[in-house]
Amino acid sequence: MSRPLPRPYLHKFIGSVVDCLDAFTAALFIFEPDKKRLKLEAFHSLSDAIVPEAVIEEGKGFLSWVMKHQRPVHVPRFNRDSVSLGFYNKDVGLKSFLAVPLPDEAGVLCVDSRSRYAFSVKHERILHALAETACQLLKAERNRGLLDFYARVMKWQMASYETHEEALVDLLNALDFEVAIVARHLVDTSFIVVEDILKGEGRAGQSLIGEKIPLSQGIAGWIAKHESSILLERRRRDSERGYLLRSGEPFKSGPVVAAIFCPNEGEGLGMNYCFVFSGSADVSKWPTDFLQVMEFLLKGLLPWH
Repeated sequence: MSRPLPRPYLHKFIGSVVDCLDAFTAALFIFEPDKKRLKLEAFHSLSDAIVPEAVIEEGKGFLSWVMKHQRPVHVPRFNRDSVSLGFYNKDVGLKSFLAVPLPDEAGVLCVDSRSRYAFSVKHERILHALAETACQLLKAERNRGLLDFYARVMKWQMASYETHEEALVDLLNALDFEVAIVARHLVDTSFIVVEDILKGEGRAGQSLIGEKIPLSQGIAGWIAKHESSILLERRRRDSERGYLLRSGEPFKSGPVVAAIFCPNEGEGLGMNYCFVFSGSADVSKWPTDFLQVMEFLLKGLLPWH
């Protein structure tokens, strides 16, 4: 079953890998250097046992070895449980497996087979060539995503808004988040005060507005305490864990959370602000300095009231 990607060229490419090598599954993993892990970016398979959100941690299995040593791995007469590869949820009876690194340590491309007991030397050369193509496609998609991100940001900057709330809701929608929280923190106090909770259609969580939340609770309290912004991308099964403010809050946390700490240097009262965005945004389209860009944009909304 083919993964329904919004990126048609990458989708077509991974299907071509299967066709070229007569493979059962082809899978493309990208390396996330900050997390030291491989993440499944695209796949095409005749199986329904693929884990779409598969992540290969450092030191785990063949794919991690390929990434670490930047060398191919060929496993003829594959006699292991398919689950050991890290992207199947059950054994599918594989007979062989082949994986090669992408150029520039960008990730790993792999194929497997249920019909042949070994891939040939020619197959390995072809997979190396396909890995180079995959790397170029990933770079092109990344650049296109960045252009889209900055186009949205510039459109937001050029728009006129009557209120800060209206501006934040528009930014929330532009970045494909579901909820935005604004909280203030008076320096030397042990709590934050909730200023606003906004969703795409307007305000939400009215019962929390004005509430004092200890710095020991939630993501907003954490960034106020540590005076540092953070970006969290949880795996799907963990998306309900953790709080933006506190337990019992009436909105979902994640799976992507961007928490921006903004010191309000011009107010003179030692008042800092915390902006927390949560939802299912696509972080692959964001620049590496996303948090700094957001801090720059949000400082234009201070003081909040």
